[in-house]
Amino acid sequence: MAYYYILVFFSAVMVVFDFVKDRHIQFVFFSLQCLVLTMFAGLRSIGVDNDSLNYWNEFQLAGNLSWIELFTGNYPSSIERGYMLLNKLIGSAGMGIHVVFMLMAILTGLVNYTLIFKRSPYPFTSLVIYVGFFFFYRDFTQIRYALAAGIGIWAIFFFLEQKHWRCLALILVFSFIHSSVLVVGLFALAFIVYKNRYIYFVLPFIGLVGGFFNPIILIFNFFGLPETLARYVLMNEFVRGGYIVSIIAQFVMLGFLVFWRPLLESYPKRIVEGLFIGLSIGSFINLLFISFSIMQRLSLLLFGVILFALPYLFKAIESQVRLEEKLVMALIRLVFCLCALYYGIMMIHPDILRPYRIL
Repeated sequence: MAYYYILVFFSAVMVVFDFVKDRHIQFVFFSLQCLVLTMFAGLRSIGVDNDSLNYWNEFQLAGNLSWIELFTGNYPSSIERGYMLLNKLIGSAGMGIHVVFMLMAILTGLVNYTLIFKRSPYPFTSLVIYVGFFFFYRDFTQIRYALAAGIGIWAIFFFLEQKHWRCLALILVFSFIHSSVLVVGLFALAFIVYKNRYIYFVLPFIGLVGGFFNPIILIFNFFGLPETLARYVLMNEFVRGGYIVSIIAQFVMLGFLVFWRPLLESYPKRIVEGLFIGLSIGSFINLLFISFSIMQRLSLLLFGVILFALPYLFKAIESQVRLEEKLVMALIRLVFCLCALYYGIMMIHPDILRPYRIL
């Protein structure tokens, strides 16, 4: 398991480049780190994570189906047809599952890392958060979801910048890779209907109370669920999620409330409001469906805005403090990076990962 630890510690050490003012130097080392992460995920062997064997089986299934069956969704699998068509295309070209792994790793890396470098005032801080909270769970395991989650964050930014057609196009196209991206529509609807930040701050507590009543069963009995989710209910696959996402989101939202004015002085209002609402709804979903961990795919997609919300908060606070206080803020930022490092280390567990092997 040593390679996993090296990767996490390497990401933590790279945070020092957030203190380098030259953007070109930052770009070189950021690209190096992203290349390492992409290759690490793309070159892994089947069996070192929980889902790669399943993806191998789906690759075999796609190869045995006709193009018509794939286009119409006429096959015995809940995997979205866009991903199955991709597998069919690669298989028809005489290539194997490792090409799928590498292609998905490259696409996911381009989607996530370009957005981080473009949008985050502290890209290396965002990257260590990404490695600690998302990389092993998404890029390294649930590759369809990883790509859809990155696209979802792009779609959120497009929506907040009022580029609605781009947002809609991303959601519709990549829902054929993984349907979790559709949760961006819920976010957009909430943003349009209501923006009171104090209500959204309280919303996760409502989800916490609702979670004690296991609402997924009520929804299933009275309204039904999509086939994929219904299968988990019928098989009684109820595994509890975790509270850490909601705890972090709540602290960051509290920081937003306290430093709301400095944030608005530094960033557009729609962006600040959108990040706040994304954290709130993500935390609400996590707590409401805490007994049904499969729903974490939706909550963690929205929680992905933490990659920008936290650096934005740090930057806004630092813009308001005196020079001698900036060192204190830098130390606070480093402490949070250490927390992300600790979380990333905790993800290196036999239930999630096996000893790393290439191809």
